[in-house]
Amino acid sequence: GGDHSLAIGSVSGHAQQCPDLCVIWVDAHADINTPTTSPSGNLHGQPVAFMLKELQDKMPAIPGFSWTKPFLSSRDLVYIGLRDVDPGERHILKDLGIQYFTMRNIDRLGIQRVMEVTLDHLMARKQRPIHLSF
Repeated sequence: GGDHSLAIGSVSGHAQQCPDLCVIWVDAHADINTPTTSPSGNLHGQPVAFMLKELQDKMPAIPGFSWTKPFLSSRDLVYIGLRDVDPGERHILKDLGIQYFTMRNIDRLGIQRVMEVTLDHLMARKQRPIHLSF
């Protein structure tokens, strides 16, 4: 495990080369807090919020981060492995209709079925590049 905030740069760079990119985010944490939902205020709990177009108005301008521009739609993101999600993050996941699988879902369905549903969701419109972030 570790700080997933580095993914802001790697996923952003991938999206610049592949604008139709979709993302599978494998983590115990959703990392989708905003400054107003974050219990700690730590940046490492917010990288997905910086990427999502739907949360653009919730994210402040941060010195040194002017290069970050939202580029991902919530429908193009699937979480796998969630087990520790903050209340504000739960609200965001529900409001944006983001597809996710908890560890309990994986235990019940099996990882093969979880991946089948994930790929069906992300590839419903057409074949496209996937960024696997873990």
